[in-house]
Amino acid sequence: MLLEVNNVRKVYTTRLSTQSTEALKNVNFAVDNNEYVAIMGESGSGKTTLLNILATFDKATSGSVLLKGQDLSKLKDKDLADFRRDNLGFVFQDFNLLDNFSVKDNILLPLVLANKNYKDMEKRLEKVIKPLGIEKLINKYPYEISGGQKQRIAIARAIITKPSLLLADEPTGALDSTSSEMILNLFRQVNEDGQTVLVVTHSLRAASYAKRVLFIKDGIVFHEIYR
Repeated sequence: MLLEVNNVRKVYTTRLSTQSTEALKNVNFAVDNNEYVAIMGESGSGKTTLLNILATFDKATSGSVLLKGQDLSKLKDKDLADFRRDNLGFVFQDFNLLDNFSVKDNILLPLVLANKNYKDMEKRLEKVIKPLGIEKLINKYPYEISGGQKQRIAIARAIITKPSLLLADEPTGALDSTSSEMILNLFRQVNEDGQTVLVVTHSLRAASYAKRVLFIKDGIVFHEIYR
């Protein structure tokens, strides 16, 4: 099993108040290698909190999250960045591209941070840009291209490290319907090529591309369906 979420609970408290908010309540599920899973829920359902915990941006109050057998809560802060870079890929709604970097440099950035050699970077770049249809964009800058193109760049950056798990947060939320359809088809293709994908969304259309959909409400995963 690639990802295991066991009895995860998340409680937020504020310094100025004794009140607490239980964002997640005893969440349990697992994701196997090469799966394509969507987690679906309305705003305030707990899906973003869950994503942040899976992404190691936040820690559960109780319970455990294991990725490739590694309990994420047991990782020291100094090791988290390396583990995240080596095992997780991220695609966000707002792309998170650097405007002062070329498209090529944006895609290669995770490999530069991992101190990969230039020949390896070039080989990996060639493998990801062709399937995504972005060969003609690599010398442009993010401010020169469309939203759909930016999201393709973000996908390339996320998968160039060959992550164990690709996480996507509302990846079509900022796109028009045509661009959304293109991006969802790309996620399907990336999954068919062997990449494990987990998408968090409130969009029925985006969720429909997954092979399994988990529904979350009031901090609880209450239902799942398979295609």
